[in-house]
Amino acid sequence: MSWKRVVVDPTFAEFNLTEFEGKSLTPELLTEAIDSYPAMAEKKLVVVTDFDLWKPPGGFADLLPGLLSDLPDYLCLVFYYDVMDGKPDKRTKLYKALEKKACFAQFDHLEERELCAWIERRCRALDRAISPENCSYMIFLCGNSMTNLSGEIEKAAAHATTGEILKYNIDSVCSRVLEAVVFDLTDAITEGRFDRAVALTGDLIAQKNNEVMIFTVILRHIQRLYGAKLCDEARGGERMLLELLGTKSPYYARRIQTSARRVPLSWLRRAAAICAETDAALKGSAVDRQKQIELTLLTLAANFKNDKKR
Repeated sequence: MSWKRVVVDPTFAEFNLTEFEGKSLTPELLTEAIDSYPAMAEKKLVVVTDFDLWKPPGGFADLLPGLLSDLPDYLCLVFYYDVMDGKPDKRTKLYKALEKKACFAQFDHLEERELCAWIERRCRALDRAISPENCSYMIFLCGNSMTNLSGEIEKAAAHATTGEILKYNIDSVCSRVLEAVVFDLTDAITEGRFDRAVALTGDLIAQKNNEVMIFTVILRHIQRLYGAKLCDEARGGERMLLELLGTKSPYYARRIQTSARRVPLSWLRRAAAICAETDAALKGSAVDRQKQIELTLLTLAANFKNDKKR
């Protein structure tokens, strides 16, 4: 239980510790967890992992400000970000409400170079070798959370039979983070494989990823492709590219740049505008969100096909 012991006695953890994955959380579950009293203890702990507090699903938008500004004295509520970037959005009303009562703590992820060295050490401890390139690929595919990577390294090491973890082993058994799946989804559109893009979207939704969150990542990816394309046309160097993309990972930047070089600037410009409109529609109305996303992907694919003909 590590840090959770500070609030909850392990003897009564079954009654006083409640944990949720953000993608499966509902307003009813959160409300019930907050309202239920501790058993045989003064405090209870509720931990929510990787929930987008600053762009919450529709059912939470009206609930959260009132709920979080008036928590009972017996409750310790923690929003914990492991895979998802949980950087607070200080422009929101919710942040201004929480600023008065909540404590914000940030523990930065290691930079890619340091994380690669850590992955290499973990692999050696499992009697496996891994190349620097495949370390970077694992970070790209699985994210930069050391907690998540520990399990993925063990899976890849168990799958490797040659003494070295290869890209094939990583692809075969490691779980992809949302950003990596969206990378494949966008590539599928630009390669004319619309069915593949729709299938990937359906898989993400089936895994209980929120549709708004999925499309926010799609929008951000298109914007980064657009930025990489502009950087390329301006003959900007790696430093400029990293700044435009808002990343410290040279490997990720190279992957984005390679994808951007395959698509026309005119398509990226229109795609960014179309995705921004869809993003606003998904957040502001009760549309069939999956259908709206699929229609947008179809529009992007059709526009790309037309641009190629020109």
